[in-house]
Amino acid sequence: MIEEADFVIAGGGSAGCVMANRLSEDSGNRVVLLEAGQPTDKLLINVPAGMQSVVASQDTNWFYTTEPDSSANGRRIFLFSGKGLGGGSSINGMVYIRGTRYDYDQWAAAGCTGWSWDEVLPFFKRSEDFDGPDSEWHGKGGPLGVSQLRTIHPLAYSFMDACRDLGMRQIDDYCSGDIDGTFVNFATQRGGNRCSTAEGFLKPALKRPNLEVITGATVDRILFEGTRARGVRFIHDGAVREIRVAREVIVSAGTMQSPGILMRSGVGPGAHLREHGIDVIAGREGVGKNLHEHPSLPNSRQVDMATYNVRNNPFRLAAEGMKYLLARRGWLTTCAVHAMAHVRSSPGLEYPDIKYQMLPFWNHQNVQAYFGADTPVPDSTRTCGITIGVNLMTPNSRGQILLRDTNPASRPLIDFRLYDDPSDLERMRKGLQIANDIFAAPSLAKHVSGTAYPPDPNQSDEDWDDQLRSCSATGLHPVGTCRMGGDEDSVVDPQLRVRGVDGLRVADCSIIPVLPSANTNAPAIMIGERCADFIRGNRR
Repeated sequence: MIEEADFVIAGGGSAGCVMANRLSEDSGNRVVLLEAGQPTDKLLINVPAGMQSVVASQDTNWFYTTEPDSSANGRRIFLFSGKGLGGGSSINGMVYIRGTRYDYDQWAAAGCTGWSWDEVLPFFKRSEDFDGPDSEWHGKGGPLGVSQLRTIHPLAYSFMDACRDLGMRQIDDYCSGDIDGTFVNFATQRGGNRCSTAEGFLKPALKRPNLEVITGATVDRILFEGTRARGVRFIHDGAVREIRVAREVIVSAGTMQSPGILMRSGVGPGAHLREHGIDVIAGREGVGKNLHEHPSLPNSRQVDMATYNVRNNPFRLAAEGMKYLLARRGWLTTCAVHAMAHVRSSPGLEYPDIKYQMLPFWNHQNVQAYFGADTPVPDSTRTCGITIGVNLMTPNSRGQILLRDTNPASRPLIDFRLYDDPSDLERMRKGLQIANDIFAAPSLAKHVSGTAYPPDPNQSDEDWDDQLRSCSATGLHPVGTCRMGGDEDSVVDPQLRVRGVDGLRVADCSIIPVLPSANTNAPAIMIGERCADFIRGNRR
């Protein structure tokens, strides 16, 4: 284990693996990547349909729990977060989506100079190895496999037809920044296998002698000399270790963990740090604030044709296994979501604020987890069903992350406040009602054959609101706790440098000032590309 490096990256998730690759391309850079989890080169991770098993494993999922949320009827909400090399890209649903042109132009207008759609598009494309036709919106030959779905369930087309029944338009390529309609989504796959950033970016770089990857390394804090970052302290094999840093530390531990690393290092809200006996290096009140997410609730129906949840008999699995082994086809190559749609919760909105994700399966255990253990649900291993996941893309509610104590192994205190702003509840209610309209549209209604969940699609607004508070989860896209901005209250500046100190950056979804209308893996990868480019540009 080396004792000094030019760059230390604290966190080997979606963005961290990108930066490890890009910074080590220069053979003169000594780069160390620290990751608390383990390598993720396992069969169930690489086979797309293995996702449900991978998500359920404590080896690959942090399984965070929030504090009781008064805006959600006092519930604690469970949160998934990738653990291990590749982070979320190793366990997620593999949906590749960037968001809208407006999302990024909004960042730039708010002071994030250099982050408009036209300025970030080249960094999305730089990563890509797109398997579709040549396009101005896609890149070829990059480390990240981005693929058209190899196997699409027929009901995905029925879902899109139902959306068109309601007046939505079909989008040919939503990576243009236009998501105002319905479409089949792309996936982070290559050749029918999952393409995480560990697989696409990190694996090819491991042969470089100037890159060292240390797994099972829990970062405690950044070490400062005055206000300059000069090292990283971490726990590895039960021992406290330190690495000196000649140039920069990049914190990339994710929305839940990055603020804690900063705070334990003395960068954060002064009063909170002093409560925990931490000397304040830089009082930054915004560290841990601005936590926000896509509220989510599934809407499921029984249907009249086979869906993926019932394809679990030995003969079917054997047949699908042969398809996968011989041709990388069939449902083992499937990602979670096959089609999507974006709509406005009210006609006066300039841009869509509700997202629908069509999943060609349902799960009776998930239904009971959302709607109550006593909810009567048919066994989903024997009944066919699909799910439309409803998500609010532009939430106004904000929560925060705080330290529970100074132990780096302790879980953060997550104060989510999922529905703290009443307008979010109102818009989610409308989104669920539109989802019912999609199920009732002729193109999809002809396939609906049984029970609906939520149980009563025609309940009152008050009952909808209570159900949302009682049952909503998150879209698993938390952002914002180390907010980027051009203002002095932001945690990082537009080049991702932590304000008030030197030699320290943050590069992950925690820097996102306002959620894009997208699953956050593609934006996280773009952020990693952007940060590496800033660093290399500064050296030139």
